[in-house]
Amino acid sequence: MSRPADPPRRRWLRWVLLTAGAALAFLAVLAAEVAVLLGREYPDQDVGYLVDTTVRPRRPAGEGEVVELVMIGDSTVAGVGAPTLAGSLPVQTAQRVADELGRPVHVVGHGVSGATTEEVRRDQVARIDAGADVVVVVAGSNDLTHLTPLWAIRPRTRRLLRDVHERTGAPVVLGGTPEFATLILFPQPLRAASGWLAARVRQGQREAVADAGPWASFVDISALASPRFVGRPESMAADRYHPSPVGYGFWADALAPAVAAAVPAPAPAP
Repeated sequence: MSRPADPPRRRWLRWVLLTAGAALAFLAVLAAEVAVLLGREYPDQDVGYLVDTTVRPRRPAGEGEVVELVMIGDSTVAGVGAPTLAGSLPVQTAQRVADELGRPVHVVGHGVSGATTEEVRRDQVARIDAGADVVVVVAGSNDLTHLTPLWAIRPRTRRLLRDVHERTGAPVVLGGTPEFATLILFPQPLRAASGWLAARVRQGQREAVADAGPWASFVDISALASPRFVGRPESMAADRYHPSPVGYGFWADALAPAVAAAVPAPAPAP
């Protein structure tokens, strides 16, 4: 004797319960993986140096006017992952800009480890010298890890860019959030979930730059630099989260063309 078919209402209830159970199990796995990561011992975030130096072009060139470059943002701007100042993201970016323009570059970094987009705006913009020729912002990763609401990324990034430009009158280059989907420190499914969130953060950043106007530009670090990390373990620092000097070189390669293009031409000699 055949079993009677379930009424539609019962089938619907079974589907809801199975879906809810799967979702709860997925969230439980994510929570467990996050707890493990939070419980890890991480290296000291104090790099032991300040980012404030002048670099000169490595190819023969006349000594033109010094370019004043300021970088603000998170731990990647502070230098975490780079044991020496020369290996840090700001200095490597400055060196590439100096080489491209044939001009010395004075670079100052105000990055703070753990800073979200809103914290960069609140705490770092006021520290920027009004004489900056170009300002680079690298932020967004901590908005992902601190679970900043996705709807807030675009307006908060837009306010940050606006405040920087109003303070300095300088062009602003925003380095977008890097790829998280390939970050081997994160186990699955946390890695995939983080990759999805990072893509949403980047989209908000890109839209904020489009809102800002012609003085702002966006560099997609995820597309231009992150693929170069795959199969290159030496590109990551000992914590397996921050880039090493090699990895920061990949980021600098991505940032420098946009930064050099944004630098105002030197004033003509009288």
